[in-house]
Formats: sequence, structure tokens, C-alpha cells
Amino acid sequence: MVAASTVRQWCVRYWHAFLVAALMVLVAIPVARTATPVHAGTSGYTPAQIAQAYDVTPLAQRGVRGQRQTIAFIEVDGIDLNDLAYFDRAFGLPSARPDIYVPRGTTQALPPGPETTLDIEWAHALAPAAGLQIYEVTQVGDFQNYSGQLAAMVEAALGNGATDISMSLRGTGSILCSTLFAAVHLHGAFQDAVAKGVTVFAASGDYAYHPCQSSRRIGTVYPASDPDVTAVGGTALSLARGGGYGGETTWSGSGGGYSIDFRRPSYQRGPGAFDARYRSVPDVAFDAAETTGVAVRFNGQWVTVGGTSVGAPCWAALWALAEQYHEARTGKPLGWANPLLYGLANSPQRNRVYHDITTGNDGHWQAGPGWDRVTGWGSPDAAALVTALGAR
Repeated sequence: MVAASTVRQWCVRYWHAFLVAALMVLVAIPVARTATPVHAGTSGYTPAQIAQAYDVTPLAQRGVRGQRQTIAFIEVDGIDLNDLAYFDRAFGLPSARPDIYVPRGTTQALPPGPETTLDIEWAHALAPAAGLQIYEVTQVGDFQNYSGQLAAMVEAALGNGATDISMSLRGTGSILCSTLFAAVHLHGAFQDAVAKGVTVFAASGDYAYHPCQSSRRIGTVYPASDPDVTAVGGTALSLARGGGYGGETTWSGSGGGYSIDFRRPSYQRGPGAFDARYRSVPDVAFDAAETTGVAVRFNGQWVTVGGTSVGAPCWAALWALAEQYHEARTGKPLGWANPLLYGLANSPQRNRVYHDITTGNDGHWQAGPGWDRVTGWGSPDAAALVTALGAR
């Protein structure tokens, strides 16, 4: 729930934003996804390397591959299914057949882009038996109901049986860079997701301690800052000499901090640098550095992709594995992630299920023991995490 004081804050900020907007020409404002660094080459980590590093491989060997789960992706670009088929063949994956829902008012899918391509290829790589749904949204500005379109697609995903949702994008425009316009529409959709036990994973942003690329003020990216969303920050992952997990440090672009738009949620507790009053970001982390990015097949060639956009679909895939495992053991749905993730972080299992990243910074916030404002609780040991969640 959003506190009454938060609503009052929004009202004050709304009128300020409205007065600023009245002085501007109301044209289409580009609403960028969280910046996804892309460069040509085949040096990116492969699915097998990431699966070994984050301990996904033992789950696959036990048949935990996302069966009977459905991951939805809210996107502002499309995918070339030929790239997806090539990726699957190259890495020995079963053929993916995503359901694609085109933007409202059109019958045409959006042109292929690196974001959707990354999301689908890598969620499928880690949870190859999960169903995939793509919900495309036209990329427009705050004043053209962009956030309303995003909210409609979240609700559509809930209606179509999605068990978790990935959003590697920012819900705000580039001029005002304000949570208000997005949260007015999207917060209610996220509350609906929580009520249904569906987790929304969102990239924490690639602007370090800024809310968008055009702002120099300290802030966080929305929707990652929403307390009803699981925010995924970024690391730089190293592999051990023989493969497997070699260590991580903070990625310098990892978005994080605290959001004055939301009070500190009750689940946000434990050792670490939480803000005393407000929602702190991110919750967890995943590999994101351009230098340690992942291999993606896009536009007929191999590219290496980094950014926190990698983490949101990968955590969504890991959650699909956890949901499958939990349901098989208990006969019940696993439920919303955040209280469960924080519950494990406040248990003796914390250092088994998370890699605690304690080095590095984003230019303002510093990593440290326990929860921190650049990597949250850290990255997953997937086998330990899924097993621990299966007992709950």
C-alpha cells in the first residue's frame, strides 16, 4: 500500500511537474529502456557458463526447467524469431515459441531490438521449459499515456496466466524523469500482481545513482523503486579457472539508492544500509558489466550485451524454476518473491543462497556486507535458493 503521506507528496510534485510541463512543447518524448550496452563479438558468457557460475546446472540435471510456468515480458521493441532459433540451436536448447501480443491499435509486431532479444533468449536459456509471452508497448512519452500502456500490458499478462513478469525498462519519460506519471498507473497493476502471487522483476537501471540518463540528481529508476516490484542490480562476474563461480564486484552503472516516493516496506529489514524511512533499491543482483556481458544473437550476428537488463529476465527465469520446484513439493504456489527473498536473507541460509558482493561502488553508493544500495542482497546460488524456497 502507498501511505497517505506518499499520496500527498505525489500531489505536490504533480502540480510542480504540471507547471514545468506547461512551459514545454508536448511532443513525443523518447522513453528509453534501461540502457543496454551492446557491442559486436562472441566473447560474451554462454548459457552454460552462466548456469555453472550461478549454480543453475544442478537444477536442470534434476529436471527443474520451468515446466508449467509462464514468464511474461513487457517490451518496447520486438524480436526476430530467426535470431531466437539460431541461439537455441547454437546452445542446444529446445525451440522457443513465444506468444507475441502486439501494441494496442495495431496488428503489426514492433521491429526487432536488442532488449527483447536479450530477454527472451536468456530467460529461455535458464528456464527452457517455461512458457514465454511478449507484450509489446509503443515507445512514447509521459503525456501520451506510455505508463498507462505499460500497466495495461501488466494486467493483460496477469489475465493470461503469467506466473512472473520481467520488465527491463524505465517507466518514466526523459524530460521530467518523474515517478509520478508512471506510478499513478503502474503501482495499482503491481499491487494486483502481488495479490495474485505474481512477481515482477525489474532492472534497477544503468544510470548508477541517477533516476534517468538526463538527470544529475540522486535518485532511483521506476518501476524498480516500487515496493511491489523486485529490483535487480548489476555486478561484474568472474569465472573460476575451471569454470564456475569465481567472484563478483559491483558494476559501476548499477542503479540503486532509495526512493522518496515510497515508504520503507515491512519486508525490507536485516543487516545492511537500508534507508530508515524509504524504499531502498535494489533487492538482488546479477551479472551486468559490459566486460562480462552475455552472448546474444541479434540481427543475424553475435553481440555481447550488458546492463541490468540482463538480470531482470534471468531472475524471472530462476523464479520460474523455484515456482516449479515448490509446487512439485507442496502442491501450492510459491507466492510473491520479496518477503521470501528477505526472509532467506534474515535466516542462517543467507550466505548459502546469495553471493554477498562487498566491493565496488556506483560513484556514490558503496557495496558492503549484507544488503547494500548497489547490489542488494547479492547474486543467486540458484540450486541453494530454489531448494531453500521449496521448503517454505
